Amino acid sequence: MVHRCSPRTYRKLTLSIVPFLGFLLLSFLLLGMTSQPDTAGDQPVLLFGIGVHIEPFGAQVSPIAIQAGAEPRGQDPNQMNYNRRPDFERHVEDLLNLAATVEEHGGLLTVQAQTAFTTSAIRFENTILSDFQDRGHEVGLHFHENVHLGNGEEDLPPDVWTAVMQEEIELIRRAGVEQPTRYWSGGNLYPQVLQAAAQAGLSINSDWKNPNSQSTPQPLMGIHPWRPAGGTDGDDIEAFATHDPDGSIVFLPGGIVDPVAFANKKLIKDREGLEGWLDVLEEALLTSLAAVRSDRVNVFHFTVHPGEFVDDPQAPYEMFADFLDDVVDPLVAADQVQWATFSQMADAFEEWEADHPGVDPRS
Repeated sequence: MVHRCSPRTYRKLTLSIVPFLGFLLLSFLLLGMTSQPDTAGDQPVLLFGIGVHIEPFGAQVSPIAIQAGAEPRGQDPNQMNYNRRPDFERHVEDLLNLAATVEEHGGLLTVQAQTAFTTSAIRFENTILSDFQDRGHEVGLHFHENVHLGNGEEDLPPDVWTAVMQEEIELIRRAGVEQPTRYWSGGNLYPQVLQAAAQAGLSINSDWKNPNSQSTPQPLMGIHPWRPAGGTDGDDIEAFATHDPDGSIVFLPGGIVDPVAFANKKLIKDREGLEGWLDVLEEALLTSLAAVRSDRVNVFHFTVHPGEFVDDPQAPYEMFADFLDDVVDPLVAADQVQWATFSQMADAFEEWEADHPGVDPRS
């Protein structure tokens, strides 16, 4: 792998802007040269948010799925398990540190929870999720279908998916979250997932990647939300990539990213550390920012996992705070970037739709 060096690193070393220009070229290739220059006169803004995936450590297959024919899954005793209080509280502390870092910069998280984190929050009477809501963050659902539905989840009918999604949403509510759960991530390879999610009361989705290849097809990248016309099995993405103005789900693309880098996240972090991955995120943010339009809703977001962005345990999130200082804060101060939860991004898109009936949001 050729070592990448982000604009931030180049500023520190040589003040060169060559990498940034290279990624501007990539943005035109990824957009298929379809974006038109902004001529409206208003300064466009990029809505920016950070999603948090809380993984299903210690979760069991739902009884609803078992009744429908799914089989229970075994537990790895060496894996983190939120049913164990020390494991749960370890990630609670980490999430609080992450939120504090983001809040110091006026930022917002969309925290996506699922069992066994939610059930442990209830059992241990921990109010972290409701506290996040009270502090302006959003709480959504991260749905690991093979854990909650068991192996062979793709063979289960949509009504079973809906029932298990509703079960997970109800546990988020019981953990103290009063606002409706509108957003979810997961179920990417289930062609009926949009139907199942809509029946469960969900209306916003993002973070689509093929879990087998850890990659996202170019047609599903970009910065302008749309309403997918149908689901996908990962091979045929035509319906998912097609906008249906009557679709029930708003899809928030993750920005214009380097597909090779995003498919090799672990390798980059292993070779270059957290700094290397933050460089990738900066490149994606700046490339996405270069493509914003004042006549469209523009969004960009990336995902964090508990403990993932901790560099020095003695100074957790210090390097991430530097990234926000150096990269994000100046763009916010210049009114080029605006913090938003995923629901706020979807709300902005729905307002745009009302003002632009019949217009393809990505045309």
